[in-house]
Amino acid sequence: MKREIEIINGKFKYYQVVNGEVRELLYDYKWCNGCGICVFACPVNAIELGPVHDIAIGLDMPPVIIDHLKCAYCGICYSFCPYNAFEFKINGQKIEKINLPLSPVVYTYKYENCKECTLCYKVCPTKAIKRNVLIKRDDIPIKQQIKGKVTIDRKKCNLCGICAEFCGVFKMIEKIPSPNDPKPYSDILIDESKCDYCKLCEEVCPERAIEVDGKRIDFNLPKKIALVSIDQDLCSHCGYCEEVCPYKAAKTIKPMEGKLSTFEARMFRCDPVGCGACIKICKHNRVWYAKEKRVYFNEKYCIYCGACENSCPYDLILVERKNYFTKQKAMDEPWRSAWEKAVSRILNKERVKEPLKFIFEEEKKLFKLEFEEKVVKKELPEEVRKVFEAVKITLKNPRYRKALESGKVETFVRGVELALGKNKREKE
Repeated sequence: MKREIEIINGKFKYYQVVNGEVRELLYDYKWCNGCGICVFACPVNAIELGPVHDIAIGLDMPPVIIDHLKCAYCGICYSFCPYNAFEFKINGQKIEKINLPLSPVVYTYKYENCKECTLCYKVCPTKAIKRNVLIKRDDIPIKQQIKGKVTIDRKKCNLCGICAEFCGVFKMIEKIPSPNDPKPYSDILIDESKCDYCKLCEEVCPERAIEVDGKRIDFNLPKKIALVSIDQDLCSHCGYCEEVCPYKAAKTIKPMEGKLSTFEARMFRCDPVGCGACIKICKHNRVWYAKEKRVYFNEKYCIYCGACENSCPYDLILVERKNYFTKQKAMDEPWRSAWEKAVSRILNKERVKEPLKFIFEEEKKLFKLEFEEKVVKKELPEEVRKVFEAVKITLKNPRYRKALESGKVETFVRGVELALGKNKREKE
């Protein structure tokens, strides 16, 4: 067995080589926000939470520390990380979460009634939504020298931004989206000095809010002038896109149900100016905002990851997890119970309980002496060696491994006998 750690392009690469199989775990600590879900999920206590508060306010270090010598390279941390800060590979091939025993049920849908506007991609905290512009007014060579007028019906206009990204005549007044006001624009302006009154903007506006006193040029616009796409690996499933979409064309499925609360009796300690750790650490969902010398939250965008709770230096925040929605692989893996226990620990914020070990120095010496006396330097007898080989072969079979784990020893013994060639009838 070989276990090593490397740093490649700012990412930690942990890898294990056993019998020719290479397992890799890549960790992007810049993308991690210290939610600690992997700490609770890890079945061997190989992950420790770092100083999340200090990291939130500027300390450059990994929010979690991984002991690669203890790591089992099982992929549980990768599967349950809500922000995909991990990547898991076996023999160079990336393992999709859906191919693991359990994986979170999360997805952000884009429906057919999407108008391909700019709102969702402008508000997305993780830049998971991209808008590919297919054609602009400048791409159309037809120009005309006429006088006219452009007006916008403010009652119809929903500030979708399509006209502004199509034609330079229109300019959106942008603002920073916040949990209490997620819209990316505050107004729209018109620069008629750039306009040739071609009337194409009338057609690209989905609300028919633009009216141009001019002449329609002889050009057929494509059915779509832009395409919006969602990168599910980058998506934090915050729901900002669902909130700002005026056409109800986006829908977010969150991985967890829970409750977010603050200890109001002690909120006088909150210092959003000097601290603001909860606001800074919640970079993927933007749940927190400052107002009136303290912080508030909009639970609508929360996925209950717990990073804000870990970052607060005064323990003013409580994140409760009630349900974790998961899907399982069609094949019933023998080790699936370990994954189910990981989900339970995530919900209850519990770590794996390791057995207590009380070994004193005298007992260590005595054990060492007894072991040395019993060491047999000769090779194992042929019959014993055959039994060991049969047990190894049987343990590679998921059916018999599951039988042993569930206490069905007789079934496992039959498997060993089959490997020894004693139960030829069953083999036939």
